[in-house]
Amino acid sequence: MDSKRMRIVTILAFPVVLAIGIVLIPIVADYSDHQLAEQAVGQSARWFSGHLIAAIGFAVSMLAVVSVDRNLRLSSRSLPAMTLPFIALGAGLYAAGLGANGIGPVAVQSAGDPPSVFFDGSGMWVTGVFVAGTIMFGIGLLSLVIGAIRVGLLKGWSRHIAFIGALVFMVAPAIPSGWALYGVAVAVFGIFVPLALAVHRDL
Repeated sequence: MDSKRMRIVTILAFPVVLAIGIVLIPIVADYSDHQLAEQAVGQSARWFSGHLIAAIGFAVSMLAVVSVDRNLRLSSRSLPAMTLPFIALGAGLYAAGLGANGIGPVAVQSAGDPPSVFFDGSGMWVTGVFVAGTIMFGIGLLSLVIGAIRVGLLKGWSRHIAFIGALVFMVAPAIPSGWALYGVAVAVFGIFVPLALAVHRDL
């Protein structure tokens, strides 16, 4: 596989890995109802592996953005300088939040206590991490999309879909249920699939 095709695979790996992780996480219809959250944590393997895979997905996002930028640099173009730092900061915060949410309740349950002990004690901390992550990663995504549009990588319908995807990413986490993660997954597909197709067009 040549380097350009490898870049396309890397760009698509982020939404695919993230979606796999999100689908594995049992849905909690209402995060404020800790009984529902406890039932979800009861599926320990799915809860833990889903959060872990989703966290890995956010780590892969940095490679995806680097791949887009490398493709642009072949034709003396580049993304805005702020793109990767915000993506990296946001991805790190998201990975931390997903890791805490994935390990904490399961660990508390293994110790013989109800998972609600974790949710009661960490609610503001974990929520704060996700809010900060959404802001940072969202700014990075907007910078990525706007930069890709300005240098002509995203054209026509793809630029509109990608821009809407970036906005959806910043709004979806406000939904107070597990369905918010599905909004995040859809938003990421809406950004990185058009980018992968645009890179493929440049082959």
